[in-house]
Amino acid sequence: MTPDTASDADLAARERALQAREEPYAQATVVRREPPVSATVGDRALVTADGELHGWIGGISCAQSRVADEAQAAIADGEPRLIGIAPDPDAIDRPGLEAFPMQCHSQGTLEVFIDPVRPTTRLLVVGGSPIAHSLVRLASELDVEMTLVDPDGADADIPSETTVLTTLESEEIAEAVGSEPLVVVASMGEYDARGVAAGVLAEAPYIGLVASTTRAPETVDRVAGLLEVEPDTVGDAVTSPAGIDISASSAPEIATSLLAELVAVRATTGRAPTARAEPNDTATAEGSCCAGGSDEDESTAAPPATSETDDGAAVDPVCDMTVDPDEAPSVTHQGTTYYFCCHGCADSFRTDPDEYLEVTTTETMNSV
Repeated sequence: MTPDTASDADLAARERALQAREEPYAQATVVRREPPVSATVGDRALVTADGELHGWIGGISCAQSRVADEAQAAIADGEPRLIGIAPDPDAIDRPGLEAFPMQCHSQGTLEVFIDPVRPTTRLLVVGGSPIAHSLVRLASELDVEMTLVDPDGADADIPSETTVLTTLESEEIAEAVGSEPLVVVASMGEYDARGVAAGVLAEAPYIGLVASTTRAPETVDRVAGLLEVEPDTVGDAVTSPAGIDISASSAPEIATSLLAELVAVRATTGRAPTARAEPNDTATAEGSCCAGGSDEDESTAAPPATSETDDGAAVDPVCDMTVDPDEAPSVTHQGTTYYFCCHGCADSFRTDPDEYLEVTTTETMNSV
């Protein structure tokens, strides 16, 4: 705590700097006093998240310490509060005010209103699924800056103030959304890894992944490969299954459970919740990409390498789906271009192409 007698202009400049850096802080204003305290009504100070006090609320050190402590608590929970500091706390105690003892020898009484100022929450929703779009519509009622990643989102039924990104490059998404957003990934396997990777790059305090217990670890491994980090680093950043358990089944219900968890996370200044919902495999499979979107045992269907068909189509080496090369995502490996049904499959192949090519090589040798 470092109290000073900054002028109103100095405090205004410091406040602008904190806002520019998107750092939370609290405004503390003296609203009542009884002598012999040196503060006057209207004196004010700013308190940063680490407890530094700038401004003037009187020269009483114990009062300054109490205001700094309560300001930090207000920053943490986002709730304003009125506190009173007096020799006899019972004498000023009343509804709406929290009273504390004046422990300094100078005595006197102070009442201080503390108002936290926290940066606007950024919400990044990744996916073109009904769940993702429903979440965007519901979250529009909150005070958040919302960004949706959806290549087909330009014509989606979402609020007009939503920023829509059509890029699927993780670095571009992270740069566009800014630092420390709350992230929900609900592309149903189509480009989950891209969304999670963007959240990791943006240092998101919460990355909720709508996925089954089978697909979630596959996505984590895929992201680890894309970012060239350890899977545990990604896994620790991801909450999956995402959402509060309300026995949701439809897209709007699942979106509601996600929004409830986001509100809880925001109330705890971005710390991820400890309680996690049970998976909803029916919902996560709806409209899912084949790359991890199905919980089918992989041993029952070994995919072949990409090959041209008679009609000019191609076969996805990850999931064995037939795709149109003119519209499909592609990866070039050792001079050969492979085509995929979605970016999820492409990312799986890009992370470890030999895993899928070895299957075909082995099958070919066994058939000779």
